[in-house]
Order: sequence, then structure tokens, then C-alpha cells
Amino acid sequence: MLQKTRFLVSSIAVLILAGAIAPTAANAGSVGNLMHPYFAARATKDATVAIKLYNKGVISQDVKVNDKVYTVKPHASVTIKAPAGTQVYAATASANHQPGDVLFAITPQLDGETLSFN
Repeated sequence: MLQKTRFLVSSIAVLILAGAIAPTAANAGSVGNLMHPYFAARATKDATVAIKLYNKGVISQDVKVNDKVYTVKPHASVTIKAPAGTQVYAATASANHQPGDVLFAITPQLDGETLSFN
């Protein structure tokens, strides 16, 4: 009976000790900032994304990003830097798009990518 009691007390002591150490270990490194509830909102707000737009067409196309118009020549590309969440609009008419049509939205996953349009 004494052996069972000792085992039970030892087990409870280990669980209490582990419960006391866990919060301290979770906040010990720089990873603690990643657990902050506002970290994701701050990171996406400040994220600038750089993408390349490639014109597959045979005529120049204009695109509008944040009230700035970029001209993309045929079979050429243009690098655009904009905050995540920005929408890219067609600024000239083409066979597939009318002026003002949303071509796509810039997301953090597109950083460094080349996007083609016609």
C-alpha cells in the first residue's frame, strides 16, 4: 500500500512541476512574439509584396495598382511592389478584360512570383 501511495504522490508532483514549467518555456524564446494575438495582423499590414506581371498578348496593356498605371509591353514584364490585399485592375480594354475589371488581388503568397495575363 505504501508503494502505491508513493507512486501516486510522485506522479502528481511530476504533473504539477510540468504544469508550472510549461508556461515559462512557452514564452522563453523569440517564438513568444509569434503567439501574440496581434502578431498576424501587424505582419500582414506591413507586408509589401513584389510581383512580376508578364503580358502574353501582342499589344501593350495597362494595369492600375493603387491609383498608379503601369504599361506592360507585349511579351515583357513589369515588377510591381504593393501591400498585401491590393487589387490589380485592367486599365485598357482587351479581348478578355474591360477597363476596371479586377485581374487579381495581391497576397503574401505571391511574393516573388510572375503572373501572366493577356
